[in-house]
Amino acid sequence: MKAHHLIAPILALAGSAYWLNQQKVTIHSLTEKKQVITERLAIVAKAISDNPVKLGGSPTNTQDDFALPDGSLDWEKIAAMMAESRGAGGMPTNIKAMLKLQQKLMELTEDEIVKGLAKINTLDLAPEAVEQLRQSLLNQLSEKNPLAALAALGDPVGSNSNSRFWTQRHILSKVAKENPAAAIAWVDKQIADGKLRSTSLDRHANPRLQLEASLINQLLTSDFPTAKSRLEAFNEEEIIHILTSTDLNQNKEAGQNLIKLARESLPPEQASRTIIQAWRNAYHDDLAKISESIQNVPFSETERTEVIEGMVNNYSRNNNTESKFTEIYEWSQKESPGQETALLSKALANERSTWKDPQKSFEKALSLSDSLGDPAIATGFVELLNKRRKQDTFLSEFQDPKLAEKFRAMISALPQETSDSE
Repeated sequence: MKAHHLIAPILALAGSAYWLNQQKVTIHSLTEKKQVITERLAIVAKAISDNPVKLGGSPTNTQDDFALPDGSLDWEKIAAMMAESRGAGGMPTNIKAMLKLQQKLMELTEDEIVKGLAKINTLDLAPEAVEQLRQSLLNQLSEKNPLAALAALGDPVGSNSNSRFWTQRHILSKVAKENPAAAIAWVDKQIADGKLRSTSLDRHANPRLQLEASLINQLLTSDFPTAKSRLEAFNEEEIIHILTSTDLNQNKEAGQNLIKLARESLPPEQASRTIIQAWRNAYHDDLAKISESIQNVPFSETERTEVIEGMVNNYSRNNNTESKFTEIYEWSQKESPGQETALLSKALANERSTWKDPQKSFEKALSLSDSLGDPAIATGFVELLNKRRKQDTFLSEFQDPKLAEKFRAMISALPQETSDSE
């Protein structure tokens, strides 16, 4: 694939990544935010297809657009363009200009990137502009020479509110994949130099735990004994955090080795909890891929059920039409027999749109119950919503009185919980 074919995805991800990096993120929120990035990719792709005249043409002669008279890049102009995109929620207002900028950045040599990193520190720019430029250049450098990008990072960043914290993890992962020994040496040097100490009680803000997670994520397939030995330096809760911070989306072998590592490093109950949480975080855009990813994986029955539930929830966030929910139901009958009703009810209840428009989701649950001949789908959906919020909160958002009354009646028909004294 030619480089310029990658510009649109890189553009969308760059804007979204900066937005993502500014947030206080946790493992449980990462999956949801990943869906937003996917949606933004679709927006850019649609913009390009809908505006062929405006965005078309060969992206050539980019030098004059971003260069100073001496031929060097005009970093202040580039920073201003990036700031404009950041102010628009991570999406560029001038897509064509940003595409040309991304192409220019991709064309920079390793030496030009290193010089650019030094240059931006001397300019009179706002701190956030310098950070965004640094992140873009570091990401470009990591594509050409991950080890050089790791060296260019400087001291490790310990706060996950700093955009470089996540860039740092990304670069270390790339180095660990290509040169595990170099990645291990870098992390161990930071430890020896006292640069990975943390005073925060928040494990998500602990730089060593985050970097160890990136390192072990790659070692799971390249050097399992070393991955296991590194975990020996941590307590149980830290091990759980490291293993649940791994990315199992692309590598089935890594997932199976994570199960082995969890069982060998933790007591049975904690190991099972860790396996479920790590696998539930995985996202696949196709049900067949979910089937492939869990086939012959050594889960317990409980682990398999909960992992499938998490994966179905992740899948349904971007595949939430009635036809897709019907596919989920039929797929669940094969992959998790007897759980299809509960899986569909939970997926419906966990839809983002359910909180915005509960009436619409209720109508969908009723329609699916009717078309699939399974009234328990709607009943389960109503029961889940009733447990999460008071019914009056939901009913106040209903526009159709008849549907509101049906919702109320279904809640009244639910089995009433009894106290132990009764």
